[in-house]
Amino acid sequence: MNFMQMPERTTQRRQARRRAVAVACVLLVTSCSDTTSRPATPSNSAANATATATTTATTTTTTASPDATLTATTTVATVAPTLAPTTMPPPPRYSANITRTTYGIPHIVADDWGSLGFGQGYAFAQDRACTLIDQVIKVRGERSRWFGPGDNDKNLNSDFAYRHLGLHDDADERFADQPANVTDMVNGYVAGFNAELDAEGPHGWCVGQQWVQSITTTDLYAYLNDVTLFASGGVLLDQIATAQPPTQPPTTQPADTATAGTDPAGTDPAGTTAGTTAGPADSSMPDLRLNMASNGWAIGSSLSESGAGMLLANPHFPWEGEKRLWESQLTLTTGELNVYGATLSGVPGVLIGFNDAVAWTHTVSAGYRMTLYQLNLVPGDPTSYVYGDTTMPMTPDEIAIDVLQADGSTSPTTRTMWSSHYGPMLNLPFGWTADTGFTMRDANLDNSDILQQFLGMDTAKSLDEFIDIHRTANGIPWVNTIATSANGRAWYADASATPNLSADSIAAWQQQVDSGGLAKTVLDNGAILLDGSNPANEWVNDPTATRPGILPFEQQPQLLRKDFVFNSNDSHWLVNPKKLLTGYSPLTGPERVPQSARTRMNAILLTDPAVRGEDGTFSLADVQAAIFSNRTLHAELLRAKVVKTCRRTPLILVDEVPYDITAACDVLDGWDGRDNVDSVGAALWREYMALFSTADRGDAGPLYMVGFSSKNPVNTPNTLNDKSDQKVLANLGAAAKALIAAGFAIDAPLGDMQYDARAQADGAPRLALPGGTNIDGAASIVDCCSGANTLAPKGDPGTYPEGHNFSDKGYPVSFGDSFIMTLEFTPDGPHAEALLTYGQPDDPSSPDYTAQTKLFAAGQFRPILFRPSDVQANAVTDTVTVSGNLPLPS
Repeated sequence: MNFMQMPERTTQRRQARRRAVAVACVLLVTSCSDTTSRPATPSNSAANATATATTTATTTTTTASPDATLTATTTVATVAPTLAPTTMPPPPRYSANITRTTYGIPHIVADDWGSLGFGQGYAFAQDRACTLIDQVIKVRGERSRWFGPGDNDKNLNSDFAYRHLGLHDDADERFADQPANVTDMVNGYVAGFNAELDAEGPHGWCVGQQWVQSITTTDLYAYLNDVTLFASGGVLLDQIATAQPPTQPPTTQPADTATAGTDPAGTDPAGTTAGTTAGPADSSMPDLRLNMASNGWAIGSSLSESGAGMLLANPHFPWEGEKRLWESQLTLTTGELNVYGATLSGVPGVLIGFNDAVAWTHTVSAGYRMTLYQLNLVPGDPTSYVYGDTTMPMTPDEIAIDVLQADGSTSPTTRTMWSSHYGPMLNLPFGWTADTGFTMRDANLDNSDILQQFLGMDTAKSLDEFIDIHRTANGIPWVNTIATSANGRAWYADASATPNLSADSIAAWQQQVDSGGLAKTVLDNGAILLDGSNPANEWVNDPTATRPGILPFEQQPQLLRKDFVFNSNDSHWLVNPKKLLTGYSPLTGPERVPQSARTRMNAILLTDPAVRGEDGTFSLADVQAAIFSNRTLHAELLRAKVVKTCRRTPLILVDEVPYDITAACDVLDGWDGRDNVDSVGAALWREYMALFSTADRGDAGPLYMVGFSSKNPVNTPNTLNDKSDQKVLANLGAAAKALIAAGFAIDAPLGDMQYDARAQADGAPRLALPGGTNIDGAASIVDCCSGANTLAPKGDPGTYPEGHNFSDKGYPVSFGDSFIMTLEFTPDGPHAEALLTYGQPDDPSSPDYTAQTKLFAAGQFRPILFRPSDVQANAVTDTVTVSGNLPLPS
């Protein structure tokens, strides 16, 4: 594997020093430049108040051994100015050292958990304050207050949904009983985030916006709860917001006037009246599956070159908005913690990463986080429902939302929302009628164990400790865990929050699915539908579970091996072809079903001896070459036979008109079968595959002759079904015809069409990118679109013709490979190399915004700097000490 030279450090050091000067400037004088006015935010408790800057700034230099805490520190203090000017301020409660290395990675060292949180919150705010504040406003239910109701009441519906879920109102209660390290970390994180806002202000797209403001611990806890709902309630926000009884008058009270406000990018979005009655959701059943994916490999001692554990982390996450990952290293001088990795924006700690003993990654689980319920309503009363031998009233929740008006004032809009005892009522396309309503219960709505879970993983001193925190906290929200250890064990578990249903309930549900009714329709769209009027369908409270109604850890799928485990978003069933996992609750995911082409491609890369070295084991370079090989499963199985078939029958019917596919056949004949930037034929093949259905690509039918076999899931289906040339080749002609009609050459390299489609700095050139899609059957994935729930500026993906995978701009990329990390444990400790494809900052004008994207385009990794001596040698900033306090008692 070739590695790019490190970027020139002089420019980065100069930028970092400007940042440090800006900090000192705010601290030492009243003002060096105009600062953004930020409205004060009410505090729910003394712990919610913010750290504030004072006039202390010193520089100190110390001498240390290469592996000691870093040297040449620039000290920046931020403490609350609550004492009289003549009184000596108390020592700061929080103090952390931050050193930035190449590509803007912060390495944060502190003596205690609160200080570590302070440092991480401070560093994160430097990179993405806009992102977190935007999300805080969303979770508070205040988007309409700042930006108006939004196009088709998008902001207003978001506000009503979040207010009805109660994430902010109930945050302090939900997270009241946290371990001390969690409480300290969160308090410090919030104080550090706010201290950076006071010292520097935000960087990027929200500079100068009135809505930029400090946050509270309540805000952060509410946002953490929102993160846990990404794969459940978070995909039903419109259905929650617009659910209304059928026979009652509209319950939304109009404001006097209502127009759109100003969005954070400074444009005026299309708006609707703030008094619009809650309207219907989309007429089709919404797809309730989370639009995120991943590959994860853990390789054990029997297949690793060193005999120790190896890891591939390859999450496929959005490149825009709140779901972007962010890197840091966190170190406590006490020795309790030294962890490196990535976390979701605004989440303290590390979610994917490694320490000296364990390395791990996550993939989105194929299991279910919620159950939907169909209710039989009481005749004449659509807000009461039958429950067993009795009836139950729904609970009304009258909510008032402040909506921005044309004159800059706000006016309240109210809506009455409704809940069953399971949870919020839903506006599904089947309707809330006089007879039937729909509701839900969410396994993550009360998941307050997420930080205890991940900080426990971060501090684990062995794989056994790592596994045990899954057992005792059981706070994983919606992902599988794939982990490996320094002593060469590989472990998989789907320990994510899963409803616990009785055997009778599961059997009745399965019967409904098999009958092909509404339960089957809902299942096909990613959810479980039960009869909510039957008490037998309540979740089972197991005393060994950490929360009521969820599966206990011991009943969740797990596998420990010395060769490998992996996952690519299919269920637990195929994490190792030699040990298929069966017999688990169907709510953890299906068993004995066709696997995705991406799952099969990953399994082939892990089991194909040609991928490994001559000794049959993996080196770090082998793993990197495998994931960046851009091999595509369907091409490997079908391309040669498709070419042979089209040579035999070059003239076929496309739209009932004869079409010569000789040119398309020539392109495929010369294609290397990869999704590299210079691969000619990759786009044509992708469009060809896209014209077959998911079922066609996964089992016997018009594409494959040999169907899926549960006894050979990696290698089936296979063999081109060429019994009818017309059936096989018509889609090839249609794909070629569509590309040409859209102005794309079928013999153009993939890089001519596939590019980084995020919002870019003015004048930035279009950057060609490698990688495939799930349609191709590739492992390395890039695709559109991010699906971000953010008001940040996003790139324009163009317009998509119906039935095709390209837009008028080509293949815009704003989703896919994100934090790609490869790791091996060695006698000298962990050795890792990685990429964060979209970079640390959310500011397109920052050089770090695209620096790693260029590495990705070239198929290159960068070294992870983990040892203090390596951090010091590659630092692009002086070590800055940031410090501060929570406010003193009044």
